[in-house]
Order: sequence, then structure tokens, then C-alpha cells
Amino acid sequence: MTQMEDRFARHGATLRRQLERLYGASHDVALLWTRIEAAMRAGAAARPAALQALDLARVADPDWFVAPDMIGYSTYVDRYAGTVAGMTARVNHLESLGVRYLHVLALLKARAGDSDGGFAVADYLSVEPALGTMADVEALAARLRAGRISLCVDLALNHTADDHAWALAAKAGDPFYRHFYITLDADEAAAREAMLPQVFPTTAPGNFTHVPAMGGQVWTTFYPFQWDLNWANPEVMLAMIETMLRLANHGFEAFRLDSTAFLWKQAGTDCRNRPEAHFIVRALRAALDIAAPATLLKAEAIVPTAFVPPYFGADEGQGFEPECHLVYNNSLMVAGWVALAERSAALPAAIVAVSGGLPRGANWLTYARCHDDIGWGAVLADLRGIDAAPEARLAAAARYLEGAGDSWARGEPFQSDGSTLHGTNGMLASLAGLEAAADDDAREAAFRRIALLNALAIAGGGVATTYMGDELGMTNDHGYRDDPARRHEGRWLHRPVIDWTALDGAAAARIGGDLARLRQARIASGGAGAPVPIATDDPALLAIGCGTDAVCLNFSDAPVPLPHAGEDRLTGAPVAGMLDGWQVAWIAGVRA
Repeated sequence: MTQMEDRFARHGATLRRQLERLYGASHDVALLWTRIEAAMRAGAAARPAALQALDLARVADPDWFVAPDMIGYSTYVDRYAGTVAGMTARVNHLESLGVRYLHVLALLKARAGDSDGGFAVADYLSVEPALGTMADVEALAARLRAGRISLCVDLALNHTADDHAWALAAKAGDPFYRHFYITLDADEAAAREAMLPQVFPTTAPGNFTHVPAMGGQVWTTFYPFQWDLNWANPEVMLAMIETMLRLANHGFEAFRLDSTAFLWKQAGTDCRNRPEAHFIVRALRAALDIAAPATLLKAEAIVPTAFVPPYFGADEGQGFEPECHLVYNNSLMVAGWVALAERSAALPAAIVAVSGGLPRGANWLTYARCHDDIGWGAVLADLRGIDAAPEARLAAAARYLEGAGDSWARGEPFQSDGSTLHGTNGMLASLAGLEAAADDDAREAAFRRIALLNALAIAGGGVATTYMGDELGMTNDHGYRDDPARRHEGRWLHRPVIDWTALDGAAAARIGGDLARLRQARIASGGAGAPVPIATDDPALLAIGCGTDAVCLNFSDAPVPLPHAGEDRLTGAPVAGMLDGWQVAWIAGVRA
């Protein structure tokens, strides 16, 4: 049996089950299967030899990405190096950080004009022209593979731009492509609207947009120029499988699946986290497992922790069906910022406690900051288990991180006003106090808080990913307000152009050194995968089991008692008794 036939035998039944669940009641699944099988065989046949070799290596080592040295980096190409070719020339910086996974944001061709930061995609198979070409991407991917770095790209599954070829054909009256989108009359749209939360209530209220050329209200969950795809149409499934395989053959080794929670629309529900959304992603995973098994899927599921585990997969009665290899541990990130504001480890301790139990071949993606805001709503459900008034508690944390009172933080509210609480923007250094630091003591405290949040991500066991410029201590980019094309979008506050002169500065030396020590400590501990909670006696102290070690994080500015003694891998010195304010101790061998 050939490798391809073996993979069909192992994963074909899983793919077929998803198609039956999604389309069996209304479509000819046998015909759909024949067409999808042909697409997978064509994609596999077109796969370059180097990627076929990578497929074989990763089939033999399916847990390759659940490893202590899996450190990631996330950036916009233009903000990092101008172009894809420029990024290729700066891979050495990523190698110096020990990066094994690179997520390039908003790389694919976006709509003209406002594009939600590049996430309104006009062409899945082309690069944004100002950044380069797909040939440049292939050169970048080859350079990254030589450095054992996997390239990840965003794949917006929920929607396309309104100037995507499919949308243009739909507006022109093509009945085939009209069914790629969801158009309702005014009454039905109003009835659906009553059940639907709003993602951007301030800048893009509502979930529908009147489009005269479509003859009604087009479903637009995010912005009016982002048209939701109709995944109830199996042609969308086939088109997306073909798209993924073509992108994988260009050298992308991971896809960040944007907005996975929104994929399936069902009347009478809030259209979030529906079972069918999981069937869609499992079908895509099975198709990749057959035709391009070196490729990872990562879910952007910014939902309460209780809703996250199904994105790794589930057993529906016929054995475990894998879904995404990676899922953002968004709640842990938010909890870290709440902990800093409150000087209490209560919320991150609760998130760590429910972050275990990962299936084999799955891992978290952990991080301190990213291109998006700190979205407070995602942890409301987690807080309701430990606080009677979680909204007020989160609002207080947000105000503190946005500079209220004597706060050292310099974040800014996003989509929030006096009556709503949505998110907070800001670079890691600004939120941790470096921007506001007026003396050496304040700078030292800020560096400690930066290391604390990085330690939470790294000790969290996942693919710990640094956001562009955070390794250099870059602060908020207030200049976006002077740019007419960007000033309406507050998240540009933390999307600066990388200042490469900062690489030689004191902040970069301090933060980079701390990151290197944390990474080496995790490698030495053998820790990877889900974090393990360790009980402590102080409410400000979080303790996480990582491999053989205990990692202790003090979220207050006062000393706290340590539950263990031993050698600190970060300093090489013995630790016992107390841990200073905003400090981390990585205690070796206490869990061996």
C-alpha cells in the first residue's frame, strides 16, 4: 500500500463522516466525496518533493510540535521587514530567538480600502501585492525550513471580502456563487439579529448589511465588507479544501483558522460554537491528514474555556476525531493581565486548572500579547465560578491597565465606553509599565512584569509565541492617529513598525536575555503541552508544573513565600523561603 493509500485508509472514514453529518440530509454525499477525493489526489500529486519528505517525517513523529523547544513568533510582514523578501533576509533574528514557528499575519491579498487589518481577504491564493509574490513566499518557506521554522498563515474560513471573485460573481448574478453567501429578506434578518451578539458594536453594529445587488441583507458578522460564507453549501467545503491544499503546496505548514466559532448558521441560536462548526474543521483536518499531513491547523476560538476543548476534537461514538492541532489559550493570556492588575493569581490559577487533559497530538498556543486586543468577555464564564460580580471585576482590571489612578500601565480601551466593556489595546511593554517608567526602579519593575507574563506563556507548556516588537521592549505606536487610513482602528496602537535600532538597546538586551533563560529552562525541564497546577499558600503566587520543574510566579509587588526550595534554572542560584515582587523562580527537579 502506498503512503497516500495508507492515509486514505486511516483518515478517509473520518472525512466521510463529517460530510454525511453536514450534507447527508440535503445533498449527494457520494458525488461530493468523489470530487473531494479527486481534489486531494491532485493536491498530493502536485506537492513538491521537499514537502512530501516533510509529510513522511511528521507522520512518523506526529507529536513534533508538542516539544519543549517549540517557541513561536507572530508578526505582520510589512511591520517586520517591509516585504516577504525582506523577511527572508531577517530570518536570522528569529533563529537567534530560538523560534520554531512563525505566524505571518494578514499576508494574503486583502480588499481595496479598509480590510480589517488585512483579514478581509480578496484572494486566498495571492499575496498582498505590496508585500511580494507567492514565489517570494516559497523562498521564505524554504529558508525557514532550513532553520526548522514552520510558516503559518491566516485562513479566514468564516468570510471573504466583498471584492473577492466569489462575491463579485455573486453580485453580478451568478447563481452558483450567490449560494456561497447568505442573503435574507429584511424580516428574517431582523429575526435572526435578535438572537445574535455583536462582535464590534461600536464600529460595526449588527450582523447584516443591505446589498442591493444581492437582493437583500447579506450576513456580515464582523464588518459590512466581510461576507460570511455559507458552509451549508458543500461547494464551499470543496473550494476551501482545494484552497488549503494549494496553499500548503506553496510551503505553508500551518493555518490559523480565523473565526472558527462562527462558521455554522442555525436559526434560533446565537450561531456560535455549533456542533457543525466542529464537523467542518474536522473535515478540513482529515483532508490535510490525507494529502498534506505535515500541515497544522490552529483554531482562533476566542471563547470561554469550557467551549475550547471541542476544538481539539471529540469522540462522537466512533472513536476520537481530531480537529485542530493547536488552539489559542486566550483565557490564560487574559488571566495574566487580570492578575497583574489585581495583584492576585486567582484567575490564572483557575485557568491553569482547566487547561489540562489535552488529547495526544494537540497543544495550546500560549502568548502574552498578539495583534488583537485583550478581549475581556472571553473569561466572564471562568470568573462566574469564582466571583459574584465578574463584569465589575473585569471593568476594574481594564481601567487599571488603561492607566486609571496611580497605574503604571498605558493601555487604551477598544470598542468600550461607559456602558460596554470589550477590550484593551497596547504593546506588552506599555501595558507592563515600561512606557510610563520615570526612573530606574520603575523600569526594573516593568522588566519584571514583562518577564512574568512571558514566563506564564512559556511555563504554560504550549507553543509560546512572542508578538512582534515585544522582544525589543517596543512601546505603543501613538502615531497611528495621524494616519487617515488607520486612525479609526484602535488596534494599530500595538501594530508598530519594528525599530531595528532597538535591537542594540538596553530594553532588548534585558527582555531578550530573560526570554532566552525562560526558553532554556523549559527545554531543560522537558515541559510541553498542558500546564499542571500546583497549590500555593499565597493568593498572589501562581505555581505551575512544567516537566520536572515547578515554576513560581509572584503577581504582586511584595515578597511571597515559596512552596518549594531548590535551584533556580533562571539564575543558577538556590532559592528558598521568599520570592520578591513581580518575580519568577523556575525551580529544578521538584516534580521529578
